[in-house]
Amino acid sequence: MKKVKTIRMPDWMELALEELAKKDDRTFSYEVLRRLKDSLKKDGVSCQ
Repeated sequence: MKKVKTIRMPDWMELALEELAKKDDRTFSYEVLRRLKDSLKKDGVSCQ
């Protein structure tokens, strides 16, 4: 089940993620989730 979560991050990180998402025509949420998933995979966590 998908839930709405709140995460605190530095302003510079939010701006960087927004710009990267915009550059590749993605949403902010998609960009954050994609990067989190990549990080989890790197640590050996199986992602669906």
